[in-house]
Amino acid sequence: MFRGLNDLTIIIPTVSRPLFVLRQFEYWGATDAKVVILDGAASPITIPTELKRDNIRYVHSGNRFNERLATAGQFVSTKFCVLLTDDEFYLPSGLLAAIKRLEADSSIIGCVGRCLFFFVDQGRFLLSNAYREWRPFPTDKTSMMDRLDADLPPNKTHKAQFAVIRSQAWIEMFERSYSTFFSSGYTYERLLNLTRTVLGRTEMLEEVMWMRSMENPPISSANVPRRGTGEFVVWATSAEFATEIAQYREIAKGILRSGGLGESECRELEERFFVGGVLRQSNKQAKNAKSLSRRLEKFVLANSPRQLRLWAKRHLPNRVLKFTGWQGHEIDKMCAILEDLGTRFDYRELERVSELSLELDKRRRNV
Repeated sequence: MFRGLNDLTIIIPTVSRPLFVLRQFEYWGATDAKVVILDGAASPITIPTELKRDNIRYVHSGNRFNERLATAGQFVSTKFCVLLTDDEFYLPSGLLAAIKRLEADSSIIGCVGRCLFFFVDQGRFLLSNAYREWRPFPTDKTSMMDRLDADLPPNKTHKAQFAVIRSQAWIEMFERSYSTFFSSGYTYERLLNLTRTVLGRTEMLEEVMWMRSMENPPISSANVPRRGTGEFVVWATSAEFATEIAQYREIAKGILRSGGLGESECRELEERFFVGGVLRQSNKQAKNAKSLSRRLEKFVLANSPRQLRLWAKRHLPNRVLKFTGWQGHEIDKMCAILEDLGTRFDYRELERVSELSLELDKRRRNV
């Protein structure tokens, strides 16, 4: 068992992905982290007796995604908390490094680590670097206004969504950001980043911590709309959602007011947050659209039936996968890349993620 994570709660929202939930039981059952799985599916999952552990709690609530996260704080009694998607992993060594850093420095409220994408291609577990464009907050300017300037458009720091956060701050961040339903699933993490930036500074560690799965396309549903009118720029520029947009902007102003800012400052910063955010996302999409491989990848993910997407990732030759954006390195090659970058990692933990991912891929093939 991997010890040292007993001060951490991991919140895992899920819906209709039972095989991935059972994989979480198998993975986290070998640690002493507190894990809470919040299932919004119509019917609960049957957890095999051999997978049940005292440190893992499964809660079937059936309510909306945003409601589950807005109220998740009721399950947190540890010093630190972190969000995890149901098909992804954190590496215990990265989590432990974040906890040690938070214990050593009371001036920061959270830590993120480095991230790797992973997927299985024709029986091979592959990895690639993710989010190397993330930027830290400046260390020479530490006031709230300095943080806001560093994080609001046209600037940008790292995401807060998958950071290990002091629990009091984590609960406040998720309550403020997820309490109101929006018809775009991309609104919440923007509010989350803003709340984090007002509350305090998070720090980037040169440790592999988050393993982001490319096994499934992003969920888009009535509860979490991410396609069509749920795409952020479409939603934010549509008259159809004028009332929601006004609510969204007022929540952002409230977050800024909670930091003690005056009305004129709030208005100016909220303009940067909302208008600047829409412009930045629009420019990013326009830039990505110029790349043929990005266009093909986006088209396959957004428009192909789920089984076709899964078939493509499993069976297309790797040279075709590379052309469409699905490319990666086997563990040893990825470790060499990480070493050159000065990024710390635990080889055994990467092997464990590989083992569980390959097992699940075989199981899904046989379904």
